[in-house]
Amino acid sequence: MEYVALYRKYRPRRFEDIIGQENVVSILKNQITMDKIAHAYLFSGTRGTGKTSAAKIFARAVNCPEANGGEPCNSCKTCVDLESSSIMDIIEIDAASNRGVDEIRDLRDKVKYMPAVGRYKVYIIDEVHMLTMEAFNALLKTLEEPPSHAIFILATTEPNKLPATILSRCQRFNFRRLTSDEIISRMLFVCKDIEIEIEDSALKLIARNADGAMRDALSILDQCMSISRNNLIEYEEVKSILGITDNEIVYSMIEAVLSRDVKTALSNLDNAYNSGKEMVQLIHQLISGFRDVLIYGITKNPNILLEIKDEKSGLFSRIDLKSMDRISSIIDVLADRENKLKFTALPKILMEVTIVRLCTMEESTMKEPAGQKEMPYKGNVAAAKENPADYVKKPVISGKPPVEPKVEKDMDFSGVVKHISKDQKVLGMSLGVGKARADGDRIVLYYNQGDEFHAQKAEEEKAYIESMVKKILGKDIKIIVQINKRDDYLINKLPLDLFGEDKVEFK
Repeated sequence: MEYVALYRKYRPRRFEDIIGQENVVSILKNQITMDKIAHAYLFSGTRGTGKTSAAKIFARAVNCPEANGGEPCNSCKTCVDLESSSIMDIIEIDAASNRGVDEIRDLRDKVKYMPAVGRYKVYIIDEVHMLTMEAFNALLKTLEEPPSHAIFILATTEPNKLPATILSRCQRFNFRRLTSDEIISRMLFVCKDIEIEIEDSALKLIARNADGAMRDALSILDQCMSISRNNLIEYEEVKSILGITDNEIVYSMIEAVLSRDVKTALSNLDNAYNSGKEMVQLIHQLISGFRDVLIYGITKNPNILLEIKDEKSGLFSRIDLKSMDRISSIIDVLADRENKLKFTALPKILMEVTIVRLCTMEESTMKEPAGQKEMPYKGNVAAAKENPADYVKKPVISGKPPVEPKVEKDMDFSGVVKHISKDQKVLGMSLGVGKARADGDRIVLYYNQGDEFHAQKAEEEKAYIESMVKKILGKDIKIIVQINKRDDYLINKLPLDLFGEDKVEFK
């Protein structure tokens, strides 16, 4: 007998077999029982959650003469014929390959014909968001006022791409992602039915990588069955099929990134790559791992960990309030690289560059320029409370003694920038990149290395800026442009660490 894939063999045939969509199932069964059937439905949700299966069950149930409680009997001649597709009362259309206006016109011409055996002719249009705008327009009138014997069920993973005119003509049902427990429960039933054993850790790993889709979980389980020995699916076999990196390597990479140890992090990356691990899967694990470190550092709850299974891990001891901003930034970078990895022909190089960047990231992107600090006000406190506008805190540079200038107007340089931006957008943008600090009768614009273009633009337009400052603030203020020099590890030291001093020459 021909082998049938698990996701096809165990496709739900009754509403009660659909996992995790109790609300949708309840409404559909009630409509069938009460004979209040709509003419158009929209089933939306992520892949593998039962949209097409529910549509087929619904199509059989509305035509089954022996339906009980909204469920098709699946044994009468009508159900058997409909399920075997020997009767064309259930028409499935793949909108991805039949997306043009001509196909919809053909459907519109045929919808007037009566069903062969049942009460209704049901059209199931899968991936309906792929239809062209012209095809949607051709479908509109038929969808709004179809013949009494016709029911349309539209299924899509991207309902946001459907025109509002289509959405307003359908009853919409949202199919949610399945939880890991729901997926595990169904897989246990399947494994028991086919008489195969599976380790609990393997079940959890499959459920986590199914991303809420039952079909994905059964496809992974199908793969694992082909290499299982003695009818036992083990955790290591699942990990090998999915290309998942050993936890020890992931933990070590996370620890190396947090410690800014580029050599160790790149060494772990080499080990993972040489052992055949997928870079996309590795980046998933890193995102989950950093998420665990961040969330556990806040909640101290081990039950919500996804990747790191040992809450006593030394990774958690590194978390403090200062490092949380950096971890959030790390997760943002990894999420961005995840999308790029799917389209690159050199995944390892992209991962190496990513690891180097993660190890050299600053604790926060909002650091003050070096050599500056804000001095507390030490003047007449009572007078300051009465007239706060006459007394301002002022930053000092490189340890200079604090100066308390008496100014007629607040040194609000941001107002000057906004005014300049109206007339000169490029100059306004360059001023916005810099950090402005008041220093007596001067305003110092600090720029980081890499922002030389903006610094040069500000330098060239100093006279104009000073005139605008005088016009707006009413003071003669001198503009100073300064570029912060810093010891850039990525540029100056990393090449030496990676390749050796004898192989690197700076020019």
